[in-house]
Amino acid sequence: MGNLTDFFPVPTSNNVLEVIEGVADGRTVTVNGNSYTFGNVTSYTSLSTSFADLAGSSIAYTPPDDTKYVSYKCYFKHSAIDYGGIMGYRIALDGTVVSVSQRHLAGNYSNGGNNHTQFLGMAMFVFDLTASSTDINSGKIPKSSWTSDKTIKVLVRDYHSSYDAYVNFNRWLDGSGASGTRQVDKPTIQIIAYG
Repeated sequence: MGNLTDFFPVPTSNNVLEVIEGVADGRTVTVNGNSYTFGNVTSYTSLSTSFADLAGSSIAYTPPDDTKYVSYKCYFKHSAIDYGGIMGYRIALDGTVVSVSQRHLAGNYSNGGNNHTQFLGMAMFVFDLTASSTDINSGKIPKSSWTSDKTIKVLVRDYHSSYDAYVNFNRWLDGSGASGTRQVDKPTIQIIAYG
C-alpha cells in the first residue's frame, strides 16, 4: 500500500531564526543577546527631487550564522502636498542601492493643492544570502560576506517638484487636523531572518 509520506509529503519551509521589530522612537530592542537601537524621529520631512534617507528607516544588522534570507520591512506615512504627492523609494544596503527594490506611490491626482491623500507606505525587500557571489543591485549577498553589521535603510524622493509629498507626517486626526506631536508619524521597522 505504501507509506503515508508517499501520499502526504512532509512540508518544507524556511525556519524563522529571529524577528526584530520596533518603532523609530529611539528604543533599543534585544533579541538573541544582540541589541538593536532604532532611530528617533521627532519631525516630518518634506521631500525634494533628490534621494535622501527616510528618517527612522535605518538599522545596523548582522544576521545569525545559519541565515539564508533576510526580510526587511519599513512602514512609513506618506502624505501628499499637491497633485497626488508622487514619491519614489528604494532600499540601500551599506550605501549601495538595491535597484530591484525601487517603487513609486501616489494618491489620486487632482488640480491644485489637494493634500487629502495620506496612507501607510511599505518599503520591503528579501535579501538572498544563499547566493554564491555578491550582487547588491539584485539583493544577493553570500552569508560569508555578511558577518558584521550592515546598515539597511530606505531612500525617498519626490517624483517631480510639482508632485510634492511629506513622509512621517500625519495630517488628520479624529475629525480635525492633527497638531503637535500627533503630526509626526514614526516609522516601524521589521527584520526577519530565515534559515
